[in-house]
Amino acid sequence: MFPIQPTQHDLCFRMLGFPVRVNPFFWVVIALIGAGGCIGNMQLWLIGIVIWVAAAFISVLVHELGHALVFRHVFSVQSDIFLYGLGGATVPRWNHSKKNNFGGMVKEVFLSFAGPLAGFILAAVVIFFFYMFDDGRHGLLTSLLSIFLSQDYVFYLTGVNSINPKFFAVLFLWQLAFISVFWGVFNLLPIYPMDGGHITREVFNYISPRRGVGNSLILSLFTAVIMLLLAVKIGMFFVAMLFGFFAYQNYQELRYRVF
Repeated sequence: MFPIQPTQHDLCFRMLGFPVRVNPFFWVVIALIGAGGCIGNMQLWLIGIVIWVAAAFISVLVHELGHALVFRHVFSVQSDIFLYGLGGATVPRWNHSKKNNFGGMVKEVFLSFAGPLAGFILAAVVIFFFYMFDDGRHGLLTSLLSIFLSQDYVFYLTGVNSINPKFFAVLFLWQLAFISVFWGVFNLLPIYPMDGGHITREVFNYISPRRGVGNSLILSLFTAVIMLLLAVKIGMFFVAMLFGFFAYQNYQELRYRVF
């Protein structure tokens, strides 16, 4: 069962044998995130958005494929992949068995970590090929740092002011690497229901079966509030709203479990 109701406008296909469904809202949100930093040339700006959306789509899909492969090969469970507005979800077709021992905990942690790990591997491969693809005008360190800078700077750095297929190929590779790393690190924050929240919940639950979930919710709530304040301070209000939503969710669950 998918996180939200399927629509007739969903993009459906199979990847490595897994059914994939992409909700239209996914494209809208990703495009809005990548629409900032207009470079002054509308045509180049629009091409940049298309490249950003394509890179985000591949990155998030690879992330979910990491989860799906662990479901298949570790838990022998088939799963479906769904990409929607705020990311993606890998949904098992039936509940997988969870063993309350150290081995079971390790498997559950690996299941949650597999998504970010898949993204990190993709980023490493992309960086390697980018290094091989570089024409030598810029050092590797400069290229790595450019991942974390604005699209305006990337255009300035390469001196591109017209349609240049080679530049757009490089831009796509760098955005793919950046999103894969950022999305993986973001998901590893110990905030439920992200991957990091699932990991801390499994570890805490193994250490203390009675209080593990509650303790993980406290950590999750505290981290979400800290990240909310940090996002507000640096002006990332959309991200702040997301952390606020997570904080509210965790507070509600914590209050339900305590009271």
